[in-house]
Amino acid sequence: MLRAARKKIDDMPLKQKIMAIVLIGVSVMAAVAYIVIQVLAGSYNKMLYQTLSESMSYSSGEITEYMKKMESLTSMFLGEEKVQNNLGTIKEDNLKMASSMSAVQNMRSYIGEYYQSFSDGILKYINLYLPSSAVYTNIIAADKTPKEIQEDILKQADEMGGAPCWVADYMDEYGLFLARNIRQIEGLQLDKLGTILLNVDMDKLIASSTKLEDNYGESAYVILDKDQILYHTDNLSLENAELVRLEKTNSYKVLWLNGNSYFAVHGNISEYGWDYYYLISYEGIAKQLAGIKWICFIIIVLDLLIVIYLSVRLVGKLMVHVGRLTDKMQQFARDNTRVPEVDYDYSSRGDELGTLNRQFDQMSETIIHLIRENYVNEILKKEAQIKALENQINPHFLYNTLASIKWRAMASGERDISDMVDALGTLLRTSLSNKDENDFTLGKELEAVHSYITIQKLRYEDRLKFENHIGQVYNQLRIPKLVIQPMVENAIFYGLETNVEACYIVLEAEIKGKVLHFYVKNTGSEMEENLLTKLIQEEIKPHGNGVGLMNIDRRVKMQYGEEYGLRMYNEEDYAVAELSIPAPEEERNVEINNCR
Repeated sequence: MLRAARKKIDDMPLKQKIMAIVLIGVSVMAAVAYIVIQVLAGSYNKMLYQTLSESMSYSSGEITEYMKKMESLTSMFLGEEKVQNNLGTIKEDNLKMASSMSAVQNMRSYIGEYYQSFSDGILKYINLYLPSSAVYTNIIAADKTPKEIQEDILKQADEMGGAPCWVADYMDEYGLFLARNIRQIEGLQLDKLGTILLNVDMDKLIASSTKLEDNYGESAYVILDKDQILYHTDNLSLENAELVRLEKTNSYKVLWLNGNSYFAVHGNISEYGWDYYYLISYEGIAKQLAGIKWICFIIIVLDLLIVIYLSVRLVGKLMVHVGRLTDKMQQFARDNTRVPEVDYDYSSRGDELGTLNRQFDQMSETIIHLIRENYVNEILKKEAQIKALENQINPHFLYNTLASIKWRAMASGERDISDMVDALGTLLRTSLSNKDENDFTLGKELEAVHSYITIQKLRYEDRLKFENHIGQVYNQLRIPKLVIQPMVENAIFYGLETNVEACYIVLEAEIKGKVLHFYVKNTGSEMEENLLTKLIQEEIKPHGNGVGLMNIDRRVKMQYGEEYGLRMYNEEDYAVAELSIPAPEEERNVEINNCR
């Protein structure tokens, strides 16, 4: 599949390839531009979050500061001497004497003064609950809070002793309550003298601490205590407040509520363990971002069209010159006696197209010159060959002569001489064959090896032991001509000429990956380290078989490359000559030995 696709790409016209490269480049640029736009939009949201987060940090600080201010108010109130004295009188007389009635009037005056001093529109009212009565700063507002809620708040205040008790359970409907018992300080009796209750208008407190509506439009606020909603602004329904609570984001998020988008920022009022979510409308921001994206998209599309148009025009002009060069090549292929001419002067053009045309013209002139010279050389060569043939002995005469000797030996009962002459004829036929070397097979090579072994066995008799482990099924493998026989000849020379003991020669082969390896192993000798390298570098003077081995290595390297060739080393009791050549593709990774 991949090979077919690659072939299809290779076969595409040059103009289509260039346009494909241009389109791929432009597409990549468009993709990068889109990613950059998305990153910028994300960065804008982060900047918006940072802005809102800083503002809401200030807002939560304002809320905390106001609540601390209310706690300070109650601390100042219950610590004043006149408050302690009057509340002590009321406790002792229990409203049965004129002094206690006067004390109640005084407390009404005192609490009114405190209310007026701290009145900022956020503090709705202050109630003072006495043992047998109550004092109100705004009885109308106070009556809106149900009695059972007031009783629950007073109960929670009793549980806190004299510490400030913030009650947020009813914040969403009735506001935030601060209740605190007033204890008798005189004599450290700490008897309960009464309870002060402050009611804070949360809508006004949130509005005073949040000043972002003018910049971002309508906003909403949600306060939670763990997973319980304590408060939400009127412009956000309880259902939507629940959806906000369920999101549980730790930083910021774009939320969809009833078809409208909001940018929600999370924070906390750590002093009281509350979490809050501040929401602003994201509709306008989303429209602005969408508008920017559309503008960028239109610009990118226009750029694509412009680049494609200019590319088509430029590539078209380039391909005109490529077409002219192609025409020149075709003309020269039809008529190689003259340099083709075109209606354009490339002699002064400095780009690659000018260089190609000038080089082609020079090459054409060189080829024409070589062709003319080659005719003369061929004629001289033919004459030399004819003379050489006249002086050569006809190979068929040699074959016929050897055949006559063979039959005369057989007639005389000289079987050894007959076999030797037969083997010699086979060797001569193989070495003098004019067949193309690319058609030479492993079977022909092994036939020459066995003929040579036949001759040598007649000479060395039982001292020569030869084994061939290459299977006959691979006789059709194509290999260079006469590369194994000289290796066997070298093994016999070093294994028997200088040794009186028997010599074992083993012929093996195997395919490893994409390489075909032949091994000729012999006993009775030992290879000198880096022998072939020393022969090539003339550190050792080559003679006899050494020259033959160098020729084999040189032939293989010239035909297949430097990574192939001959290697010589020792392996256990054997001296090994290893020849490597490329393996045929159909035979790779296949074992070709009989017993290896």
